[in-house]
Amino acid sequence: MYIALTGYMGTGKGEIAKKLKNLGYKYISLSDFVREEADKRGLEHTRENLQDIGNDLRNSYGPGVLAIRAHEMIEKEEGAAYGTGKWIIDGIRNPFEAIELKKMPRGQLLAVTASLDTITKRLQTRRRKGEENITKEEVFEKLKKESGVGEDKTGQQMQKCLEISDFFIINEGSLTELDGKLKHFINLSIGEDRPSFDEIFMEIAYTWAKRATCMRRRVGAVLAKDKQQLTAGYNGAPRGVPHCAEAGGCIRERLNVPSGKNAELCRGTHAEQNTITQAAKFGINIEGATLYCNTFPCVICTKMILNSGIKKVVYDCDYDDPLSKEILGQQTVVEMVRYEGKKFRT
Repeated sequence: MYIALTGYMGTGKGEIAKKLKNLGYKYISLSDFVREEADKRGLEHTRENLQDIGNDLRNSYGPGVLAIRAHEMIEKEEGAAYGTGKWIIDGIRNPFEAIELKKMPRGQLLAVTASLDTITKRLQTRRRKGEENITKEEVFEKLKKESGVGEDKTGQQMQKCLEISDFFIINEGSLTELDGKLKHFINLSIGEDRPSFDEIFMEIAYTWAKRATCMRRRVGAVLAKDKQQLTAGYNGAPRGVPHCAEAGGCIRERLNVPSGKNAELCRGTHAEQNTITQAAKFGINIEGATLYCNTFPCVICTKMILNSGIKKVVYDCDYDDPLSKEILGQQTVVEMVRYEGKKFRT
């Protein structure tokens, strides 16, 4: 299996690479090509220099150039055995690199992330040159650049890499916990492990999202309890009302309403709302249930979730609704959990 590894600095990519090497995977890093170029230019191997050189190489030779070089190197080394090897390709920072490496036989993009606090502590602990006394605010600015803020398509676009990953790990715990997550990824990829219940219900949520009629975002949701599905829903116009496409288009687009603002200015009912109201319609008790949704809830859905008796929300993609996040940060009745595991697409 060919595993392309992506993730922000300080999230534990090095630990994952080390564990995979111990399992017999050969290692190659796209950063090695950048370091070679830095040596040619007589530049220090600082994080900023390497970022700038990597961006320059992508701009000059195409956004997937580093991955193409790695792909060619692996294919040349394996020869007739190409397609049967075990490699970890580290340092994926642009989606074009990820796409190129996912073309490899049995190619998988593994993404790893962690919270800002955790990343800051790790950077301070490992005390690399220039990062000995790094502050949380300085880390945040570095992460913004890595994520793609202010960068063009040839620059670093870490957030987009995470979005197209095949498997997602949140590395906040012990090395033993990381071992378990990595083992599940490998065994699931080769068919020796069953999907977790979180993976099952999130896949169902993404399946329901395919029914969505929203012209902006396709969202699906599932309510489950005691490992059983209760109800499901997707976003679209209420019963008996024409879909937005049939009614002249998206009102939010016409009014130039930004994403995450004025959720009430919409003809559609959100997936979470439909999932909850389906339970009311059929008399299904959802007290203590878990809501799985492929998107973080808006403020209207948040208020319904809090009052419905739901105890936990597992969400995949982020949604920038400041009021929703403020309210959820103030409450203690619902546990909010970022989904990790096998990734799905609508």
